[in-house]
Amino acid sequence: MSIEAKSETMNRNLLEETYDVVVVGAGHAGCEAALACARLGLETILFTVSVDSIALMPCNPNIGGSSKGHLVREIDALGGQMGINIDKTFIQSKMLNKSKGPAVHSLRAQADKANYSMEMRKTLQNTEHLTIRQAEVSEILTEDIAGASVLKKRITGVRTVSGATYHCRAAVLCTGTYLRARCLTGEMITYTGPNGLQAANHLTDSLLANGVEMFRFKTGTPARIDKRSIDFSKMEEQKGDERVVPFSFTTNPKDVQIDQVSCWLTYTNERTHEIIRNNLDRSPIYAGIIEGTGPRYCPSIEDKVVKFADKDRHQIFIEPEGINTNEMYIGGMSSSLPEDVQHEMYRTLPGLENAKIVRNAYAIEYDCINPNQLYASLEFKKIKGLFSGGQFNGSSGYEEAASQGLIAGINAAMEILGREPLILDRSEAYIGVLIDDLVTKENYEPYRMMTSRAEYRLLLRQDNADLRLTKKGYEIGLISKERYDWVCKKEEMIQKEIERVAKVHVGANREVQALLESYGSIPLNTGVTLTELIRRPELDYDKLASIDKERPELPEEVTEQVNILIKYDGYISRQIKQVESFKKLEKKKIPENFNYDEVPSLRIEARQKLKTYNPISIGQASRISGVSPADISVLLVYMEQMKYHGKTEEKQ
Repeated sequence: MSIEAKSETMNRNLLEETYDVVVVGAGHAGCEAALACARLGLETILFTVSVDSIALMPCNPNIGGSSKGHLVREIDALGGQMGINIDKTFIQSKMLNKSKGPAVHSLRAQADKANYSMEMRKTLQNTEHLTIRQAEVSEILTEDIAGASVLKKRITGVRTVSGATYHCRAAVLCTGTYLRARCLTGEMITYTGPNGLQAANHLTDSLLANGVEMFRFKTGTPARIDKRSIDFSKMEEQKGDERVVPFSFTTNPKDVQIDQVSCWLTYTNERTHEIIRNNLDRSPIYAGIIEGTGPRYCPSIEDKVVKFADKDRHQIFIEPEGINTNEMYIGGMSSSLPEDVQHEMYRTLPGLENAKIVRNAYAIEYDCINPNQLYASLEFKKIKGLFSGGQFNGSSGYEEAASQGLIAGINAAMEILGREPLILDRSEAYIGVLIDDLVTKENYEPYRMMTSRAEYRLLLRQDNADLRLTKKGYEIGLISKERYDWVCKKEEMIQKEIERVAKVHVGANREVQALLESYGSIPLNTGVTLTELIRRPELDYDKLASIDKERPELPEEVTEQVNILIKYDGYISRQIKQVESFKKLEKKKIPENFNYDEVPSLRIEARQKLKTYNPISIGQASRISGVSPADISVLLVYMEQMKYHGKTEEKQ
């Protein structure tokens, strides 16, 4: 057979299919992206290197936690799946920071890892318009956009290692920690993804060829220990909450009141630290073998011992990985030290003296992008129709990944449907803070969400995520009319009850004085409203029920909001005013092809940064590192002059 005939036969045998949306990667970001697109009626194909790794939890076996619980609630309010999935598969649940104000209350649930993955896979497999394909995507296919004022491309499809081509109108990249991944345990290096799964070794070259700037990051995970080799009597037991609060606003609270498993707390000691210090030269982190930058807020145990040398011990949490496994996760003790050092090191902890390691701890390096290349919609600035989410964007954490995956998936769908993208700003959601930080700020390490990053956190509580975002989810098409109507009714009930309570006066009678005394509250000299009493630190809405004779029967989720909104009214009002000022700058849009070189008196550094980031508004420009308040003033004056002379129009 001639070369031409062979070529023709090969081409004829290559698979070629067409979808609306291609999603690459089936981790927490990819699952949310694919579900969003398919639920909006778009034919979607989801690629994964292994169908068995769908919604895998390669590191910590939990969902939520400080600030991360907020993200899960927001995902749920927009119509995502993570909250529903963890409510079905958790084995322990705790509300963190209960001794503090409601702004930092965060739900955290211990997951049955295998069940979590299986349940998410079941959901995906039973979603209309969604196809799952086990294959490695090796190439993105693009074409130049004719007539564009600046060089720009458009996504047209992807190609797999086998040579199959999948045409699409939009694509979402959610590759997690798989791109050119390698795992390190001391001197031993394996070129695999997490848990020994196949790495994706080809896509990076295609991205680079399309002008995408790449970073090299690293993260890590602790060892897993056989439960039968642990002496729990030497540890502190950590139980779940007596009353479990679900993550999803759609979950019936009665359905999550289950028997929970315990977690356990132990500590490192000087002997542990000595072993680590004596073997730092064998750690890939300190031996210079690791190229990638690790997460500052989730350091390895080696980093903790070196950077916090004054501490004589560190908390270590022993957490079950599931009901049907004996593997226990050693939280707070991730490492890349050699196997023999790990064996010695873990055994210095109280209760782990005879520990048997099931899986060694390891560090993992992987390729990700510089997220400054993205719009706030998570679309690449230079490749139309190509979106990305998750650890591929330089973040860390399942919750951060799922948040971005959901937004990227929604906006890929909006692009195809010819609708406006969903862009949440910093005053609307933690998701807005997360994405704005990624696309606006310099990011040289894996980004982790924290409550301290949110300027308006008193408004962005996890308890009111449905009130903030359900309307948006409904407008997108991911929230049902029934669910939206309930949120509107809930909002109305909250407002009516706040107004009613403000009109209820109580006097200094015996019953009222006795109630106040029982809570250690100052007695009354004259009559007051219930609102005034609720604002006392030692009192709340529920405690005053016996003296509120006309109180209506209301759902707990309504009374919770009534109490918070009354008690923190002064602080909330102040933040609302701050948001109004913030919104003014966000509304001042910068034209898409604005020429910063023409702006007189703009500093060179500011001009360079503004040209690099190409912000869409004055608000976003003001948050770019290297752009000063004086630069913003110059920019505002120039834009006003241009508008006055009719030279420009703000992009809406």
